[in-house]
Amino acid sequence: MRKAVILARVSTKRQEQEGLSLEEIQLPKMREYAELNDFEIVHEYVFSESADAGIRKKFNEMMDDVKKDKDVEAIIAFRVDRATRNFADHVAMDILRLEYDKELHFVHDRLVITKRSVGRDITDWDTKVYLAKQVLNRLKEDAFNTKYAKLRDGELPWLAPFGYQNLEVDKRHKTVVAVPFKAKVVLKMFELYATGTFSYKTLSQRIMSDYKVHIHWSAIGVILKNRFYIGEIYDKETDNYYAHSYEQIVPVDLYWQVQDVINGHAKQKIKYAGIPHTYRGFMHCKACGCAVTAEVKTKKQKNGNVHTYTYYHCTGKRGKHPKMDWMAETDLTEIFAQLFDECKLPEDELPRLEKTLKEAHSGKVQFNREQFNYHNTEIAKLEKRIEIAYEDKCDGSITQAEYDKKRAKWRAEQKQHERKLSKLSKADEQYYITVAYLLEIAARGRELFIGSNPDEKRELLGLLGSNLFLDGKKVELTLYSPFNTIASCNERSEWLRGLDSNQQ
Repeated sequence: MRKAVILARVSTKRQEQEGLSLEEIQLPKMREYAELNDFEIVHEYVFSESADAGIRKKFNEMMDDVKKDKDVEAIIAFRVDRATRNFADHVAMDILRLEYDKELHFVHDRLVITKRSVGRDITDWDTKVYLAKQVLNRLKEDAFNTKYAKLRDGELPWLAPFGYQNLEVDKRHKTVVAVPFKAKVVLKMFELYATGTFSYKTLSQRIMSDYKVHIHWSAIGVILKNRFYIGEIYDKETDNYYAHSYEQIVPVDLYWQVQDVINGHAKQKIKYAGIPHTYRGFMHCKACGCAVTAEVKTKKQKNGNVHTYTYYHCTGKRGKHPKMDWMAETDLTEIFAQLFDECKLPEDELPRLEKTLKEAHSGKVQFNREQFNYHNTEIAKLEKRIEIAYEDKCDGSITQAEYDKKRAKWRAEQKQHERKLSKLSKADEQYYITVAYLLEIAARGRELFIGSNPDEKRELLGLLGSNLFLDGKKVELTLYSPFNTIASCNERSEWLRGLDSNQQ
């Protein structure tokens, strides 16, 4: 009795359910064929995978086994397209036939190909492989068309990212919903990273500490760059973004703020640490421009007491230089506190600052009102254009492709206006926070700064000025207005300069 192996495969669940069942159709037919033709089946290779996959492990395993086993004379398959659905497989099977003298039996096609086959049989086999290839291409084209139809309609064709879950509404409809706890974690990740005090690794550690959720640091970067959280689906094949209608769990302005931080990190190649070191990654060396890093030193006294100190110094990435002094964190904090002293407004000047802020608020309200009206009007105009274009498409005045192009363009413009509206809202909210801080800093800046936690210290310094440099044992900070004016007046004691000589 001659020996043979069976090759049985389905590509999809639908094939399993609609006429190519492995257990009900393929295997019984091939076993019956083997018995009728006096074959002993030594192994059955049964698997479900796409012929278009990059690595078909079981298929390759079967090929290797058959080549090694000289006693196996034949491979029995249900149909040609069950064994070969691309030209690589065709060539591989042809090598078995010609170089290893293996017979190829296709039960349903009533086709047997051997080393000695010529003419019609070979033509039949080549034709069936070609047709199988066209079926595969058509399936891929159908999948492609389905995918982009979904994307145009704002639907996600694949698995949702962390923070969301795919949900089946019914057999025909699926949606994506935010998972409350995971969505909260994602939002917190964006908020923390926007502060500029975290690297991907330290953020991963912080999320694990606060939420007991393990997210590898490499996945952190993927999440922070994913525009799905602000309402856009990215398709890698076309390098395009498509608007979706699912819940957005990250504010648009916060997302872009995080991208600015990411890009800044990438350019400067600074290793931002987390919370323990208040000013790490926050300053640069005046002499060479390198980042200022922090190091912890432990000193043990003779009495056995152990003290821990944090020092800051230039990383020296561009080489050592004379001003690479080490600065204790306590000394830096005192220097910064003195800056707040310099920016403290005399008590009798506070009412005037409050009056100025009220006047500025009036102008802000007018500006915001005009901007909100402008952007909302533009959004409404674009929506009207889309409605008119849809009617033109229904009337046959324009094609579906023309409509899709116009709609995509106008939706993108709407998104820009919506993004600016969101920024206005955020700026409006931030305005009141800034005003409150401004009054607090002007009245009691040192007290506020000394009593703040590390994150708040960084935020307060960020409100006070920019371009923070360590110059040996000195610190330079470019003060924002009005703090630069307050500091200048404090230095020269000129608060009454310019008043009329008649003070009645």
